[in-house]
Amino acid sequence: MAKFDKTLRDIIQNIPQKFVSILTRKKGKKILDNTFPSTKERVADLVLQLEDGTIFHLELQTQNDKNMSFRMLEYYLLLKQRYPDKPINQMVLYVGDGRPNMPSSLETDNLRFSYEIRDIKDIKCKELLESDSLEDKILAVLCKVEDFEGYIYGLTKELLKLPEKQRADYIRRLLIVLNYRPKLKMKLKMLMEERKMPLTITEEMAKEDPFYDLGFKKGKEETKKEDVRNLYRKLKLSPKQIADILNVPVDFVEKVIKENE
Repeated sequence: MAKFDKTLRDIIQNIPQKFVSILTRKKGKKILDNTFPSTKERVADLVLQLEDGTIFHLELQTQNDKNMSFRMLEYYLLLKQRYPDKPINQMVLYVGDGRPNMPSSLETDNLRFSYEIRDIKDIKCKELLESDSLEDKILAVLCKVEDFEGYIYGLTKELLKLPEKQRADYIRRLLIVLNYRPKLKMKLKMLMEERKMPLTITEEMAKEDPFYDLGFKKGKEETKKEDVRNLYRKLKLSPKQIADILNVPVDFVEKVIKENE
C-alpha cells in the first residue's frame, strides 16, 4: 500500500484547512520540514505550525501497530530537538477499515509519554464536504459516507470545473484513496460500468488501478472469478474481505485463489 500511503500524504501536504481545524480546532499556518536526517532517515506524514505557534505532528495509520507508541516517541524527541521552545501536539489518525486498537501512551520506570489517537470514521464527512478545498472533499470519502452516489456526483461536478490535466490528477488521487475503502471502490466501479455518472477514468488510470484494469477492458463481461483474482493479487485482501466486497461465499473465493496458486 506504499503508493496509496504516499498519495494520502501528498493530499494533506496542501493543508486542507477544514480537515486540520477538525483535528486541532485551529487553523494551519505553515507546512514545516517533515524529514529528520540521521543514520536512519525519518519522514513524518505531516508537520504543521498552527496559528497559535503549536507544532502539530500527524501520522496516518492504515493498520494497527503495537509499536506505535515507540514510533511516536521517536518523532517527539526529534521534533523537540528542532523546536525546543514550541509545544508539540501529536496525533495518530487511523484511516483503515475496522477500528483502531493501538496504545496511545508509553510508561516505563523513567518515562511517561502519551499522544492522541483518532479514527477518521468518527469525523462527520459533511463538514469536509462543505469545504472549498478539493483535498478536504477527497478526504471525506474516508469518513462515514451515507450517500456515496450523491458524494460522487457532487465531487464530479466540482472536478468538471477544472482543466483536464488537473481534473485527471484529482480523479487519480480519489481512486487511490478509495483503496482504503474497498467496498466503496467496488460501488464506484459498478457505477462506472452502468454509466450512471459522468466521471471519466482513462485507460492509463485503469491500467494502474487494481479494481479497474480488467473492468475497463471487459466491462459487464468481467466475471466474479476475475474480480477475486484481481483483488487478491493486487490488494492482498483476505478471502473474507473479498467475499464481503463481491457478496459471494468465502468458499468460492478460497477455491478461485487455490486454482491460481
